[in-house]
Amino acid sequence: MIGEQNTPLFVCGIVGDQQTMIVNKCLTGPFKNRYDLATAPWTSGTTLGVAVSRITKLQTGLTTVVSKQLGTVQFKLPGLTSLGLPSTMISIFYLLEPVGGQLMVKRPAYTAALSAGAARVPLSQLNWQNSSPTVMQAKRFLMTGAFPIADQPIAAYQVAEKTAWVDADLADY
Repeated sequence: MIGEQNTPLFVCGIVGDQQTMIVNKCLTGPFKNRYDLATAPWTSGTTLGVAVSRITKLQTGLTTVVSKQLGTVQFKLPGLTSLGLPSTMISIFYLLEPVGGQLMVKRPAYTAALSAGAARVPLSQLNWQNSSPTVMQAKRFLMTGAFPIADQPIAAYQVAEKTAWVDADLADY
């Protein structure tokens, strides 16, 4: 018998190349005030590929197709426990190809504000101070072509108090 899911399972979409990556300016959750990938918890009733393409469209404005499933990583963030957030996340990463749409650089006022919009950011500007662990995993893949799937304990992770992005420094898609 399959029991209730205790550890959140997420799908994450990577849209980028060896120079830049599409990221969201996250406003909620454990990656608040940092760059994050197009990410959503997976729920039954849809395929993983459909779920990641759907969330990427919602969070970035880009229509995508799955190019490749890269792998699954378990992130352990014990610092989130004191905030009442899950301290373990299992993330399934997909490399996505954009096939249409327009990058949503600002969140429309009529939608729930999960992010302040999306941006194409040079990989050189993405770091542990301004990015989520999923962005750093994606950056490693885009720069090296390698996708390590070992569990990743991140003992010192903290939710950022101030926004870590600067809109004026970013180039539009």
